[in-house]
Amino acid sequence: MFNKLPSTKGVLTQIVEVGLEVWLRSQCESINEVKLELTTTTLQLLSGRLSRAKLLAEKVTFKGLLLDKVELTSSPISLKINLSDQNQKISFREGFQVQGSISLLSQNIKDIILSPQWEWIGEWMANKLLESKRLESLVIKNDILELRAQATDLEEPKVGSFIIEAISGTLMFKNICKEKTAMLPMDQAIHIDHAIIQDGILHISVNAGVSP
Repeated sequence: MFNKLPSTKGVLTQIVEVGLEVWLRSQCESINEVKLELTTTTLQLLSGRLSRAKLLAEKVTFKGLLLDKVELTSSPISLKINLSDQNQKISFREGFQVQGSISLLSQNIKDIILSPQWEWIGEWMANKLLESKRLESLVIKNDILELRAQATDLEEPKVGSFIIEAISGTLMFKNICKEKTAMLPMDQAIHIDHAIIQDGILHISVNAGVSP
């Protein structure tokens, strides 16, 4: 939970901050905690410019992706501010970039691959990492990703232990017992810079484009 201190911001800055939070919540299915830090001046805002916005959020669901923690910082943002619109005071003139980190618990990952929207990831893991048709379980143990495929009538369930690294803008899964790797297909608008499993949590550093 974030500590909230008494605000000393100007009225326009507060309006923009609230507007950005409203927009952010509209883009996500759910968010538990949100904190926004804006780097700007009243003069910049009057001309529709925001030097930087920093987002700290917890328990975020975005397009079916369940994220434990999110910390992102934006490039300069060009804004449209409409104080007469009660529903959408803030919109964007053009796209911008964000960079930062997201954290996922093993339960987050399991929930994602079991969801209809992202079940292809579980199928991809089963096929590419275990040479099987369907994934049965996924756990993070001793900072290693352990996967188990469903058994069939003809064979015992296949299992594998993997480390995760960021390579060429995406996630690479490397079997720790075999010389075998696989690269997760990735949206071109998202570039993964770094990835590590630490203390049972998958931490990912990203760069991504945000469309207006």
